Amino acid sequence: MSSIHEFYHRRYANIARSSPGPEAEQTFHLRVAAALRAMPDPAARVLDFGCGMGAASKRLAAAGHGVVGVDISEPAIQQARSAVPTATFQVIDSEGHVPFPDASFDVCFCTEVIEHLFDVKGFLREMHRLLVRDGLLLMTTPYHGWAKNLLIMTCRFDTHFNPLGGHIRFFSKRSLVHCLQSGCFQVESVRGIGRVWPLRKTMFVKAHKC
Repeated sequence: MSSIHEFYHRRYANIARSSPGPEAEQTFHLRVAAALRAMPDPAARVLDFGCGMGAASKRLAAAGHGVVGVDISEPAIQQARSAVPTATFQVIDSEGHVPFPDASFDVCFCTEVIEHLFDVKGFLREMHRLLVRDGLLLMTTPYHGWAKNLLIMTCRFDTHFNPLGGHIRFFSKRSLVHCLQSGCFQVESVRGIGRVWPLRKTMFVKAHKC
């Protein structure tokens, strides 16, 4: 077992027992609704990367899409299988290796996950490999812009950038677009979700595989 896998396993081992679930998060329903609006028609093959206990997978499957959820946490995957029998779930070892063939999915959905990842390049490489030609990557991550960062630094620096916390990446719109472009994705749109500009809670990104 790799040291990175051990880190993830320890941090998220008890997620299914101790977490109130993503439905309790301020923007969860807004993020999933945005993804559903961006989905292609007819029904798509969707990878829910970092699916946790399957809350988003449940909504995606209910909309008629064929959903496969993957996560590093085995307890979370076990709960997802019970909660969403219409979807398929699988434990993965790392963000850089998702055990499905090339071009397996029309859409990859990843909400509030990339900020937790060690290997962002490996993750984007796998998403690119797993998507069909011109496939769609839908992703959200907390927003960090100048005004919001100034407020964070003034009032909540130690809490927000807690070195023992789960967030290890902090993206501005520019840095996120740069990462996606370097991973061979064409960014179609980036918009804010939650709160008012310039203090947006999160960013919703729609990008296509180049």
